[in-house]
Amino acid sequence: MNDTTIQKKSHEVTIYGKLHRVEVGTLIQPDEWFGSTRLESSDWDKAEFYLPSYQYEGVVTAVNIVVTGRTFQRRPFSDRLWVRVKIEFVRDGDEPSEFVSGWMAPEGGW
Repeated sequence: MNDTTIQKKSHEVTIYGKLHRVEVGTLIQPDEWFGSTRLESSDWDKAEFYLPSYQYEGVVTAVNIVVTGRTFQRRPFSDRLWVRVKIEFVRDGDEPSEFVSGWMAPEGGW
């Protein structure tokens, strides 16, 4: 386990008897994105992770992730198994955070 991994119940899901966690390096794809990227470590106290942009090199967004799904799903054009998540795009200052649904592909699948 990585030292930068944050342990919260909202980061965990047990599927087919195996525990899966959201952590640095986990593959995440927001619903409106055309591809997925891997979570990076955050040094900001308001965000648990950074999510690099799929389209724009060098652009990262501060995010918090909550696992909402309870089963794996097959997705079109992917050989991985995915589970649903809620993604909070954390904003700075007076701007409210934006919440979207998305997918997580836990390492090790099932």
